[in-house]
Formats: sequence, structure tokens, C-alpha cells
Amino acid sequence: MNIGDIPRKNSLRFPNKQALVFNGQGRTWCEVNDRVNSLAQAMLSKNLGRGDRVGILMENGLQNWEIYWACAKIGVINVPLNYKLRAEELRILLENAQPKLIFAASDYIPLLHEVKEQCGWPQEIIQIEDSTISIEGINYEKLIKQFPANEPQVEVAETDPFAIFYTSGTTGLPKGALVSHRNLISNSFNQMYADQSSLQDKNYIVTPLYHMGAVFMSVTYTLMGCTQVIQKHFRVEEFLTTIIKEKISVCLLIPTMLNMVLNFPRFSDYDLSSLRLIFYGGGPMPGTILEKAIRQIGCGFTQGYGLTETLEATFLVSNDHILEGNEVQQKRLLSAGREAIGAEIRIVDDLGNDLPCGKAGEILIKSDSVISGYWQMPELNKDVMKNGWFFTGDVGYLDEDRYLFVIDRKKDLIISGGVNIYPKEIESILYTHPAVLEVAVIGIPDELWGESVKAVVVLRNEQKVGADELINFCKDRLASYKKPKVIEIVSELPKNPSGKILKILLRKLH
Repeated sequence: MNIGDIPRKNSLRFPNKQALVFNGQGRTWCEVNDRVNSLAQAMLSKNLGRGDRVGILMENGLQNWEIYWACAKIGVINVPLNYKLRAEELRILLENAQPKLIFAASDYIPLLHEVKEQCGWPQEIIQIEDSTISIEGINYEKLIKQFPANEPQVEVAETDPFAIFYTSGTTGLPKGALVSHRNLISNSFNQMYADQSSLQDKNYIVTPLYHMGAVFMSVTYTLMGCTQVIQKHFRVEEFLTTIIKEKISVCLLIPTMLNMVLNFPRFSDYDLSSLRLIFYGGGPMPGTILEKAIRQIGCGFTQGYGLTETLEATFLVSNDHILEGNEVQQKRLLSAGREAIGAEIRIVDDLGNDLPCGKAGEILIKSDSVISGYWQMPELNKDVMKNGWFFTGDVGYLDEDRYLFVIDRKKDLIISGGVNIYPKEIESILYTHPAVLEVAVIGIPDELWGESVKAVVVLRNEQKVGADELINFCKDRLASYKKPKVIEIVSELPKNPSGKILKILLRKLH
């Protein structure tokens, strides 16, 4: 099976069920499959075939998945692109992927022409929607109408690449993770079990569809034939209103989004009783935010731990989200859960030796959801893939029942006076202060100690607290060497479009 089989099979099983909904406009599985087939036939007419790359440069809409599925049916590799990139950043990705064709929203056509003049890619641009902007060639809707809705007769193996997902680049230049059909489908079965998914579920996509999180959630629920409701951008009020209007049952939120929802001034005015489950991941979840969410929203919660390169390796399922449990249960609420059915975890030291329970080391993952490697980066592949195990670069430990506790990124580790300090631990403490909305902890140069701890903090609206008070707050709750030497209060933290805090940029700034 491949990802392109999803609309075909659902058009047989649920022909009149809504597949995709955007801005109140819905398309049934039968309609979607016909449009996907016509688009696939159009790409075949342009001599695109297995192994060729096709880019997508647009915000969330109905077309994202039509393009994904059309490419999947004919073995073309999708290249979803971050629409917030500048010309130089986009040029780096296009020179790496070399897509023959890019489907682009009209707002990004001038940017693509600028990049094409520099590097020659893409060779052709298809404009998604009608616009006053003049381009060469034909637009998306006209292209679809020109070709029949016949199923393309192309053999696509589940091990073939589905897409190149460029990592978010929070620690350096983006790398192209080569994700296969098997990777995503294997992950879906793991997630279905963890989420206790239902055919009646309705999945709400509010994270960008160029990002793995939105894609793996969509694959899981479209594989079951569930309806996907798509929001162009995450806006809290629209998010809350849509849950009620569309009777949403499932959605993925990253911690910063969940924090924004809980702090929305009129949050209590909205009836969110249709929500069965919020899946969260994509970054550390502060315990205070999670506890508040469980109490105030009242639905189930599932956490997934994994990378773009591994998909979800562990799950902390709803039954593990116990606020009033015993000491062990409360501690495990801060874990990333246990291994997915189809995954295995190891914790190793710097020499690759396995470590006992409770001992922290690098997290390794083996699973059918793990990528085969990075696009055109053979040397890096040797470093991260060894004997079937993916070296994540994350530090953590397993308890006696194999619950995984993720401590931090190895690259975020602060070494002060020869002692390891993990920023996540300090961030968790600062999040418990009632005035703190967001925080990021980084290491800064120190002539005496090598590095010292700095916290960059965003305060809640109308809250006033000084840096000294926050330092003393940490001092009372942490070993002295862990407390921040410096705290700077700012109006906002730099984030990528997925909502992850960009510590690499913070280090440059601070």
C-alpha cells in the first residue's frame, strides 16, 4: 500500500463522506479522488515520474493534500516548502531538492521567480489560485479540468519515497528527511492504537501542512476515512469557533499553541465538549500548562515523542494522564510515554554502550517509521544511522517500566565548570512562576566557567516581575549551579512557523 491508495480506497468505502473541509467548503472522497487522478494525469503529461521532485509552496488549503496524493499515485516525491522562508533560504532547499515543478500560491510567485533566476529551479511553476499576478503556464484548476479522472497505472512501492521533509533547522541548516510511504503508514497504525481512533473522528489541521506533525496526523485519520478540517493559519478564536461549528473530535497542538488557547481571554465561553482527544508534541510540554489543559478542557490527551526522521516512537496515552495519581503516576505525566507497538528505544553512552534504567544518555530509535536517510547527505547518514538504529541527538532515560523521560537536546546542553546542565529542567521551574508565559534557557560564554546559564522570559499580560525575583525563584528550587546567572525579559521569543522556539537564533542574539 502507498499513500496514494488512501483517496482511491476511501472513494470506494465512503464515496459521499466529506474528505476535506476548508473555509466551510467541503469535498467528498469521490470528488477528491477524481481531482487527484486528474492532477496525477496532468503531471504524467509533463513527463514527471518516479523519483522526480515536485515542490509545494502555499499555506494550508484543500490543495495541499490533493497534490500530496497525486504525487503519491505516480511515485513523484513531494517537497513541501516553508512559506515563510526568504529567497536565500529557499534557494538552498531548491538547489538540494531540484524540483522540476512547484505548485505555489500566488503570493509566492515573485519569490520563486527571484530564486529561479539565481539557481534555475524550479523548471516550471503552477499557480494554485486565480490572481492578477501574471505567470507562465496554466493555473491549477484549469490544469485539473484538462485531464480525465482515470486512475494512473503506475506501480509505486511502499518503500518508495513519499516526500522530502526539511527539518525545522532549530539547530542548524535544514536537512531533507527522505520519508517513505511505509514510514507514514507504519506510524499510522501505531498512532491509531495509541489514540484509540474511531471512524467517526474528525481531525482538525491547524499546524502547517509542510510540517511532519500535520502530515502524520492526516495520514492516520485519512487512512481510516475520517474527515479533515483544515485551517489556513492558527488563530485562537477561529480555532475555538471551528471546534464547535464542525464538531471536531481530534487535533494536534504544539505546546505554544495550547498555551495560547488556555490564555485566550474568553476561553471559558466556548463549549469544547466535542473534543475527544488533543495530541500534543513538537516540543517540551511544561507540566503547568498540561495540568491546566487537562483540568480546563477535559478531553483526553496523548503525547507523541519522535523527530521528523523517526515519526512517533513513544506515546503517553490518555490513561497515563492522571493528575491525582500516586507519586509514580504523577512523575510519569512528565514522561514521553512508552514505546509504540512497532518501535524500540535504547539509551546509550558516548561509546554506544547501553545504559541501565534511570541513567541518562542518547536516545536511539528503531522502527519501520524511521527514514532511510537524508536526501543527498551520505556522510551524515553514516553518523545518524548505525546497524538499524537512529541516533536522535536527544538525551533521556528509561524508568523500570520503560517510560521514556526526555531531558534535552544534546546540542542544547550547557557545560558550566565541567558540569552538565539541562535547560529543560530550568525552563520547567520557571514555567511554574505565575508571571511567566514563555521561557527559553541557553548557555552564554563565561570566562571563568566556560558557559553560564541565561534565561530569556516572556511575561503574561499586565504581570510585573523583576529578573532578580525570578533568579531567586529558581535558587529556591534548583541546585545553585543550575540557577540562571542572567535573566532577560523580552516581549516575544523567536519561533519557526511550527511554533518551536529557535534557540539557535537566541544564542546569536544573546
